[in-house]
Amino acid sequence: MKKSLLLLATLGTLTACQSQPPVDSALQTLADHHLTFMRQQAVRLAGELDRLQQAGADYCLPPSSAPPQESLAGLKQHWRSSFAAWSAHQGQSGGPLDAEGLSFAFQFWPDKKDTTGKQLQRQLTAAEQDKPIQYQGATTTLGAMEYLLESDLTPSQRCLLVPEIGTRLAANGRQLSAAWHDVDGYQQQLALMRQQGGTTALLTQILGQLAHRYDRIEKKLVLPLNTVEHPRPLFAEAWRSGQSLHFMRTSLISLEQEYRHGGIRTYLQDSQQQDPGHAAVITALDHAFADTLEHLPAGDSLGYWLEGDRYAALLRFKLSFDQLGYQLKQRLPGDLGLNLGFNATDGD
Repeated sequence: MKKSLLLLATLGTLTACQSQPPVDSALQTLADHHLTFMRQQAVRLAGELDRLQQAGADYCLPPSSAPPQESLAGLKQHWRSSFAAWSAHQGQSGGPLDAEGLSFAFQFWPDKKDTTGKQLQRQLTAAEQDKPIQYQGATTTLGAMEYLLESDLTPSQRCLLVPEIGTRLAANGRQLSAAWHDVDGYQQQLALMRQQGGTTALLTQILGQLAHRYDRIEKKLVLPLNTVEHPRPLFAEAWRSGQSLHFMRTSLISLEQEYRHGGIRTYLQDSQQQDPGHAAVITALDHAFADTLEHLPAGDSLGYWLEGDRYAALLRFKLSFDQLGYQLKQRLPGDLGLNLGFNATDGD
């Protein structure tokens, strides 16, 4: 967010004494599509987290209460749907997620030292002893909810923490959705980029987010993949539930949807008359996304594919994934006359 604000401040200084350029309809359409798509993703996440909160509350109702208790399997499914909705936001940069201080509100990962598990164990012990509990950091995330649902705990133990964590996740989801819909927030930031920085500023912001999200998915793969002699399954993002591969799939699908419906693909199509070379880039990216998803191994568990000869299937997938990265992070920006550089995609 700091980099985005610095960019805006610089642009404002340069253009303070100049008249505003005429509205570029193609850039306006790009900004509108991008904003509409991202708002839809935020609404979806908020809705899933609200349902997760309610499911947790129902699960923890006393047996004699009505409606009947939510089953553990049902609660896990709500968690799975919530995490899938969150995967569409992973890797965002320079937008409401950063501006609202919510970058780590939904997930603490990589968690190489199992900080989540250690903190939850201490909280459970404190709750059982009727001591005050500090809900903060990793203990209020989707990873914390996963720990409680997948660990060998009794319903009464889970219900010491599940309702409060669900409430906090739902509140953060609503806060993020409200920030995306705030006309004085990111929407205004995009408008200033378009007006003052024109094509370069707006495209750099939107392509930078795509690249940053790709980098996050890459980390999901390379951290547990490591080497064939020493894979690291416990570095996968949802290893407790055996869902890491499933969420890699939802991340890839959401990345493709952001490319297709978030404005960039339409922008390329609409500007083919000015630059016929865009057609080849569109074809290459469509193929790269399809090939990557085709070679992603089946199932939900990444750990399963890290064992024995199955490891080779992940290496084959990585070849397709790397080609997608080239098309998305190098060829696409180059075709649009941009060089994202390191600072466009650095960070976690």
